[in-house]
Amino acid sequence: MKKQATPELQRVPLEEVCLSILAGRLSDNCMGFLLQAPQPPSQESVKNALQVLEEVGAIHPIPSKKSDARLEQITPLGSHLAKLPVHVRLGKMLIFGALFKVLDKVLTIVASLTAKSVFSTNIEHAQQASVAHKTFLHHSSDFLTICNVWEAYTSALEISASNARKFCTKHYLNRTAFVEISDMRRQFFDLLQSIGFIDSSSLASLDKLPSSAYNKYAPIEEAVSSVITAGLYPNVAHCTKQCVDTTPSLFAKDEKLWFHKSSVNYNKKRQCDSEWVVFHEKFATSKTFVSTTTFVQPFSLLLFGESVVVRHTERKVIIDDWIVLHIPAQAGVMFRELRRKLSTLLKERMDGEDFKKQTDTIINGLVHLLRIEARDL
Repeated sequence: MKKQATPELQRVPLEEVCLSILAGRLSDNCMGFLLQAPQPPSQESVKNALQVLEEVGAIHPIPSKKSDARLEQITPLGSHLAKLPVHVRLGKMLIFGALFKVLDKVLTIVASLTAKSVFSTNIEHAQQASVAHKTFLHHSSDFLTICNVWEAYTSALEISASNARKFCTKHYLNRTAFVEISDMRRQFFDLLQSIGFIDSSSLASLDKLPSSAYNKYAPIEEAVSSVITAGLYPNVAHCTKQCVDTTPSLFAKDEKLWFHKSSVNYNKKRQCDSEWVVFHEKFATSKTFVSTTTFVQPFSLLLFGESVVVRHTERKVIIDDWIVLHIPAQAGVMFRELRRKLSTLLKERMDGEDFKKQTDTIINGLVHLLRIEARDL
């Protein structure tokens, strides 16, 4: 046993700490500020936290006129995330889940990423459990599979608690995980209310969420997948098209990846649903696997990727130097403008302005574009 506990700054994720420093205007250089602590974190951990914040769009670097030190500026999104005591990636999904009017499903997805798996892994009944779980599987998204399971569980629970327990037993599901998800959904709902992304006068209760305006686009899977992309980017892989009798190949830049067997997309003997996959986790054992995955369309990457380069004469758009989208250049230009509009909306909300009408116009247009893209592809 250690004689002394590890200092908090050396054992906690630093994304929230860095956001608090910038939001509180304590410093515009998180590295320099944190290294002044009596027991500072490692420089590597601070760099990693700042990288995540940049990827999420919570901060962006600014040049220093006085030194070579890196300076950071908090963005409107970062200011909102600083008020949410959750990991910034999950916080971003919650915010855009409210904005894109797919909040009920996003609450379930984010809660499931912080809870135990709802799928029981009883080795003795593994085959029966596998068959029972197939009832809920979405054809290309682990995230929407979780939503299917949650909706089935809540329907059973509406009848009675004992019926819900029987439902879990019959389908080899972990009831404790459902209780955790329920608690987390309510906590996230309350947090969004507290920072103004849910108007309590129009939606006072979580029970009313499924039929509310905040859930208007829940049936549109492309809108849900786009919000997932917002939170998990740059966890993106390219799925190469294969013959129907071979398994698709995945690459993240030059790294070869494989779907983990726990994913609904594992061992597909057909073409990919899209060229692009977003994943929650990547880990290496005998191979480098990705788990909790979903196929996404190019417009979601255009909306939530980082640097976007439009090559007009080649009729393609390149995101972050490696994601090549063969789409009209006009689409790339349009989405760069839409990204600026979203940032403006978040700033206006931060300044306390009433942005509902303008938000509805932009979000309705974006969801329409996502739906048209999926239909045309």
